[in-house]
Amino acid sequence: MIRVLIADDHQVILDGFESIFGRIQDIELVGKLRNGKEVLDFLTASSVDIAILDIKMPLLNGVETCKKISKLYPNTKVIALSMFDQQSYMKRMFQYGAMGYLLKDDTADEVEKAIRLVYDGEKYISAELKDRLTNVDRILNPMDQAIEITRREEEVLSLLSEGMTDNEIGEKLFISFHTAKTHRKKLIAKFGAKNTTELVRMAIEQGRI
Repeated sequence: MIRVLIADDHQVILDGFESIFGRIQDIELVGKLRNGKEVLDFLTASSVDIAILDIKMPLLNGVETCKKISKLYPNTKVIALSMFDQQSYMKRMFQYGAMGYLLKDDTADEVEKAIRLVYDGEKYISAELKDRLTNVDRILNPMDQAIEITRREEEVLSLLSEGMTDNEIGEKLFISFHTAKTHRKKLIAKFGAKNTTELVRMAIEQGRI
């Protein structure tokens, strides 16, 4: 029996999934939850094979919930559920350990297919999305293209995401303006970004900040 929970803040979605699983003998819906906090609380008491998480949830969103599940409950595989097809969401979910990505309007058959494949250890992206994506492998395997940065560069990157200038970063980290500027330029080069704004955007998409 494959034990599945679904987390979404819309009752119609929860009811829809309950209807799907009610027709499948070897898939059991063990939880219908409304946010990421409820998911983590549920997992402290019950074992779950597959957690289907809406990306946009109150209290704790799907991205952060996925990140915590990967660390705390590695035997629970995550499938993202979304109305959105932005690649940034997909990259972050797979970066944090998700094994699948479904759209809310995918068919019952596709939902079942995704669950079975993910349960068997394979990754899955909605067929509708796959037809539109040109870089599926990069999304499914983000760590294959992981950019190595130093601890100091991580600190600089974090401060850049807060909108700090080279001068402000230098003062914050007790380094010179020129050193801060050098770190920023190296980060831009490593990420292949055009400027600082694009650097921060790319880092966020990759779950680095």
